[in-house]
Amino acid sequence: DYLSQQGAQFGGVAGEQVAQNYGDMNAEYQALTESVALVDLSFRGCLAVLGDDRVKFINGQVTNEVAGLKPGQGCYAALINAKAKMQSDLHVYRLDDELILDFEPGLIDAVTQRLESHIIADQAELIDASPHFGLLSLQGPKTADTLEVLGLSLPREPFAHVKSPLDGLGEVYVMNNSRYGTAGCDLYIPTESLANATARLAKGVEGQGGRLAGWQAAEIARVEAGIPRFGIDMDNNTLPPEANLETRAISYTKGCYIGQEIIARI
Repeated sequence: DYLSQQGAQFGGVAGEQVAQNYGDMNAEYQALTESVALVDLSFRGCLAVLGDDRVKFINGQVTNEVAGLKPGQGCYAALINAKAKMQSDLHVYRLDDELILDFEPGLIDAVTQRLESHIIADQAELIDASPHFGLLSLQGPKTADTLEVLGLSLPREPFAHVKSPLDGLGEVYVMNNSRYGTAGCDLYIPTESLANATARLAKGVEGQGGRLAGWQAAEIARVEAGIPRFGIDMDNNTLPPEANLETRAISYTKGCYIGQEIIARI
């Protein structure tokens, strides 16, 4: 409702309703690349992984190193099958008592089924967290400045994250995640606080000369930055190296995981 009041024009992306633009795509693109923009990404898939074996289990499923992550750290990885064909890409965040997996919209059932099929003796449980949290993203060179005005801080390392209070709205998770080639962060916000948090963040963005930005402007910035998106630039027939993910998503020193033999041979 809040986004509609701000002029959002909605359209479908992978079966989800997404704000495509707010009436001035060029200005939205300029904010993303020159100042800062607020992008609603609440339509993305979000899985919480619980249980004593959660880290060991996920480490055996994805291409990057998860076992070595400490609470407050994260990584980018690919989920592949035994023939090393991609089933999703995802961000993995290690919280104190759970892992959070963030991935493209429309994949929640496929990713859940893929992971559950390999839970045998592991103490691991998968929960769809997307109904409980919204995902708002600040993207652009002035991301850190915007957070500072809001009383928040940007973690230094890529995919590092902190839990911080947002005045009057409870605690939020702030993840360092540059999605479009400049600076950026994701904020996981409880659903009941989402509308008020969006208004607060939008005001902070406006104070830095930015604005709300929709899917269309974000896609232009992403493509110009050379960052592939699963479902468009890579799919279920893609091997991760074909999408130039070696340095970003693959560890060649970690232990066994599904599809490792093919990746190593490549």
